[in-house]
Amino acid sequence: MRRTARENAFKLIFEGLVLGEENQLTYQAFIQSEKKFDIEYMDALLRGAKEKKEFIISIVARYAKGYALDRVYRIDLAILTVAIYEILFTDTPEKVAVNEAIEIAKTYSTDNSPSFINGMLATVITNKESLTNECNAN
Repeated sequence: MRRTARENAFKLIFEGLVLGEENQLTYQAFIQSEKKFDIEYMDALLRGAKEKKEFIISIVARYAKGYALDRVYRIDLAILTVAIYEILFTDTPEKVAVNEAIEIAKTYSTDNSPSFINGMLATVITNKESLTNECNAN
């Protein structure tokens, strides 16, 4: 299931943001769990987010109105990383990526996070074409 794949990718990205490195033990625990999910999709999200990490973080820094990047909660940054990657670089419908990110935020982050994430992703969608062109130019 892609929802679980997204959630696990978010958790691994968050863990990497907190620890400063990838944790293979957590990854192994996820893929060996009894929960059935799309491991290939999780791996694609992780690879893509890692490859585009600097670009995605620059997008968050650019569009986080009123917030310096270091004031954005790491948990929200991890959620945004997965969602922005899906919006810009996969065939996932934008609405699905946004809804999934908001649901993850409702579960794991603050009460204000869903609206912050929704606003950020709306801005990314509005600027999708220019962002994609910018990434491809680099």
